[in-house]
Amino acid sequence: MAVKIENISGDRSRMVRNTELSAANTPITLSTGPGGAPFRLDKVAVKYSANTTVDITVTLDSGAGAAWDTLLRTISLVVAQNGIWIPDEELLFSGDDALIVVAPAGGGGVTAAISIYIEERGG
Repeated sequence: MAVKIENISGDRSRMVRNTELSAANTPITLSTGPGGAPFRLDKVAVKYSANTTVDITVTLDSGAGAAWDTLLRTISLVVAQNGIWIPDEELLFSGDDALIVVAPAGGGGVTAAISIYIEERGG
């Protein structure tokens, strides 16, 4: 179950954090929406409960259709627990776009937690 926590950060935009926690040795997928408002990606953070070696993917699910869906980043963990992606450039998305983060199972009794931080922009 995804938890959405909002913090007001101005009268025309707001920071939103989407989170999800996996069961042990279970892959996990978290999506931002679409929420209807244009948004900027701030960061993606993933934490496993123990060291693991996995590739986490961050993909654009384009509101324009499947032909525009794009792998934006692969976060590679090699015998590590934590991964974060902070884009080097400002990444703006349309209100009908969504971001999808997929974290594979970490093995054994390992759980994974994903957080996607976005800034929704008002009209």
